[in-house]
Amino acid sequence: MWNEGSTIGTAAFFADFVPTDVTKFSLTNNETFKDQVTKANVWLSEQRDILLVACETVEFKVRSGGYVDLQRTTYKESRSERTYIAYGLRLWVRSSGKQEGKPGPQLCYYNIIPSISYSSESEDQLSAMNRFNATCQQKPFPGRVVSIETLKSKLHGGSGIDADRTVSRERGEEKTRYIMIMRIYFEKGATELPPRGTVGFKDFIPQHGQTHTEAVGQVSFWLQQGSLRGYQVTNIQTVPVKEKSGEATSNLSIRSTYTEHSNSNTYYIKILRIYYVKYEGFAPPPDAYLTSKAFYPTYSEVYETASSMRSRIGAWVATTGVKLISIETVPTRVGHSEERRLGYEAMRTHNHSDRCETWEYIVWVYIDGEYAEPPANVIRPPPRHVKEVDDCAIL
Repeated sequence: MWNEGSTIGTAAFFADFVPTDVTKFSLTNNETFKDQVTKANVWLSEQRDILLVACETVEFKVRSGGYVDLQRTTYKESRSERTYIAYGLRLWVRSSGKQEGKPGPQLCYYNIIPSISYSSESEDQLSAMNRFNATCQQKPFPGRVVSIETLKSKLHGGSGIDADRTVSRERGEEKTRYIMIMRIYFEKGATELPPRGTVGFKDFIPQHGQTHTEAVGQVSFWLQQGSLRGYQVTNIQTVPVKEKSGEATSNLSIRSTYTEHSNSNTYYIKILRIYYVKYEGFAPPPDAYLTSKAFYPTYSEVYETASSMRSRIGAWVATTGVKLISIETVPTRVGHSEERRLGYEAMRTHNHSDRCETWEYIVWVYIDGEYAEPPANVIRPPPRHVKEVDDCAIL
């Protein structure tokens, strides 16, 4: 029942599934997220002896001609022109280390959508998850919980919420309202009988000046106190939360809607959200000792490709023999005030209302236990992280 993706000594790598032939004129006519899961299941069925580590929704910029360049590790959002974003499925997998010829696992998912009210306070994220847990008392999960994530989805006035839409149109000079939904990924058939259980999350809000790595240490200390004893950690996610003057951040982190303004900067704090599950009839695993490792795209005149970055991550995981908890991909702004100082470790950021924005993909690997970096003659350390780059270098 536990995360078999924690098998040590084998490389971890990702596979992406995105909508093809994107039409920018009728966004609802594009492939759905369910279509991406279907494509992923076909791919998984063709693989042999692999294990699921994590599943996540990743944002990709749609290029001219309606295609997504999966080799890009950076992108730019324009302020005055429209930027089209595709939401794809990224699977993190690794070899089981066995030679059994066993087909890969199969996925399904469930969207938890908070109830929205335009006249009063909307249902918050915690209440929405509790509502999901209440329904699970009557029926079992469809399989093992692989990952849980929180993601934003644009609110389109009175047209309702389409959580499975995969293409969005962004424009910096337009005010945009978002809803935060949760998505649970299940591995079907992981046990003989469908498991029953409950899921939950705990938010960790960084202090001013605290880095991502320091925040992970705070989570690890909490776990070591036995605060989650009896539960299994499924994954950790970096979630941007809009800051609002006069309201406690602890309340803001579970709010289900927010607005990004066009005539003023919008400020965000990045919280660490740890997701967990408790299965009925299964003994829980030992408490995890959480550590982390960041991978950023290297830069030398041009940015490193996704294939190169994937190879570096896989080689590092295999060489160190770490026990994986989860992996996440975090689109991170480049060159803003906090990012200039702390780079990808920054836990505060803001949306500029009057200029275009550059993003890079940071991959955070979450590990159970301490690790030692391989010698430089085994894996060469990457070049220094570039915290700011000329906007003209990124398209």
